[in-house]
Amino acid sequence: MRKKEKFKILIGVSSAIVLIFVLLGALVLAVYKYDSNSRLIRFMEKIIPLPALYVSQAGFVPVGEIKEDFAAVKKFYESQDFEQIGMRIDFNTDQGKQRLKVKERGIVNKLIENKIIENLAKKRGISISESDTDAEIERNIAQFGNKERLMSDLARLYGWTLKDFQNKVVTPELYAEKLAEVYTGEIDTAAAENKIKTLYDKVTASREDFVKVARENSEGESAKAGGDLGWSSRNQLIGEIAEKAYSLKVGETSGIIESPLGYHIIKLEEKKTENGEDLVHIRQIFVKKTTFGDWLKEQMKNYKVIVFLGDYQWNPENAEVDFRNADLRRFEENLDINSQGDPSVFP
Repeated sequence: MRKKEKFKILIGVSSAIVLIFVLLGALVLAVYKYDSNSRLIRFMEKIIPLPALYVSQAGFVPVGEIKEDFAAVKKFYESQDFEQIGMRIDFNTDQGKQRLKVKERGIVNKLIENKIIENLAKKRGISISESDTDAEIERNIAQFGNKERLMSDLARLYGWTLKDFQNKVVTPELYAEKLAEVYTGEIDTAAAENKIKTLYDKVTASREDFVKVARENSEGESAKAGGDLGWSSRNQLIGEIAEKAYSLKVGETSGIIESPLGYHIIKLEEKKTENGEDLVHIRQIFVKKTTFGDWLKEQMKNYKVIVFLGDYQWNPENAEVDFRNADLRRFEENLDINSQGDPSVFP
């Protein structure tokens, strides 16, 4: 009898193990091959955090996190009344579904970026304390007027709690801000500084034509027009440029101005007052410096990313995930044409 009981127990345990593996297999198939969004699958994903991606040195991104963020973005657009501004959203059409897929790719890349930023920050001794996040949330509450209004808007627009907001927005942004504060010590600005000094000498000591120097040496789109930026109001210009431009006399050239984008030399061509607003017409010679975004992109190229999702593949040259499907890649390249007035295509 004892042997029979043990045998029954063994059979029962074996059956349970087989059932578990069958269920796990069905779950994996539903998630990775068919991308199921049923309630049961979403519930199982919370219990078993299947990986969507693995970022070397930084860890896994679970499938459930991508789906949660995707649902929040979809809810945000569907909760808006865009018809008042002559725009509409329809995610049920074939193109609407493709636009949603483009949004999902953006979410996947943002989660990878957040993982890498946090890893880069921690390597540099940066940490985010509970008091840091509490202070940032208090600032957000002050902007919304009160805590209840913030919580109400989060729930209505994204389906989030305050804790979700902290984990998905506040903490990643704090890591990015603190990392941006220290990255400048890791970039070499010598080449850009030497170039702008040489160009400054050309238009001042050597008295070379500003337009000619700008067209031949300046960086950015304005170089094609000899550095011409056209007419601008104060609030249309970068703060450092505006401050100097409005202090110059017509025909006068500035010294070297440093901004978050790089180094500038500006010349005031004209100024006028129009509808009670002071406007300036300036030209610039511009030399780009490595921005935080440039630096971060190069850092991200040092990380290996393994993608378990069938729709995506890692592009190490651009440090981002791309669609495997060529039709989706072409659709995204022509997103403006395919938007049909859909505001969801705008960042």
